[in-house]
Amino acid sequence: MEKTKEENKLITDKQKRAVLIIKELLNEMHKDINELMDFENLKVGSEKVEAKAIRISKIAIALQKSLDLKNGGTVATNLDHLYKHIRFAVARVMDHNDYSYLTSAQKVTAEINKGWEKISSAA
Repeated sequence: MEKTKEENKLITDKQKRAVLIIKELLNEMHKDINELMDFENLKVGSEKVEAKAIRISKIAIALQKSLDLKNGGTVATNLDHLYKHIRFAVARVMDHNDYSYLTSAQKVTAEINKGWEKISSAA
């Protein structure tokens, strides 16, 4: 039985699109975390802070929902924990005006972005 052109690829076009979408979400989340960190110094109003924090949380939730926790092994489990940490960090900003966890969330997104950059360029 001869394989189709699509079956011969290491990654399908659908998977490639998914990789690019995740990469874009991660880039946006990282950018938003950096902006939220700047808000502390700029003394931005609470409505703007809350809107940015909610956006970051929604992106983290979407990324968590994209994980295959059943088949993804430790990578998926670790990413799930990292996304939860990001959500915790922005919740601290919203609920307690505590920006102290954002630095670690920013570092997490920077590292994840590096990995996805390599994955997306190879896809």
